[in-house]
Amino acid sequence: MKRMKGKGKMKGGCKGHGKGMKGMGKGHHGMHGMKWMEGQKEYSYLREVEMGFDETVARVKEELKKEGFGVLSEVRVDQLFKEKLDLDMEPYVILGACNPKFSSQLIGIDINSGTFLPCNLMVYVKDGKTYVSLLLPPMAMSITGNDELLEVAAKVEEILGDIVKRI
Repeated sequence: MKRMKGKGKMKGGCKGHGKGMKGMGKGHHGMHGMKWMEGQKEYSYLREVEMGFDETVARVKEELKKEGFGVLSEVRVDQLFKEKLDLDMEPYVILGACNPKFSSQLIGIDINSGTFLPCNLMVYVKDGKTYVSLLLPPMAMSITGNDELLEVAAKVEEILGDIVKRI
């Protein structure tokens, strides 16, 4: 049985509150209770949850819906790797979340900003524990250098970050 191995170990602590988060926009405050992978750059929130994988995926979808987000794509990475590479790994899904209000604002500012859509949230199991992770929209869009895009992305991050925190 093949198995994916990672070097990162979980460590606790609260990062953020504006320190080292350049390009994150005004009001970025970090997320209490979030964990970071060792050696990971601060490009995502990561939270260990008490629920199992399937329950967590369902809860993330519910919370997204409450906030006006839909799931445009759902990629079961573990199943894909098994099918294409005969690689066994613990459950792992990438959910592509989108809110038409915010997406239309972004595309209205810069038509090419659609390359950053949808926003990716991951739910996965590592060493028997379930995690929820969110790619930070402002961090991804920071390469554009467009303050208008970053302002909208910061609003999206606040909503999605709160969802991760609630799970």
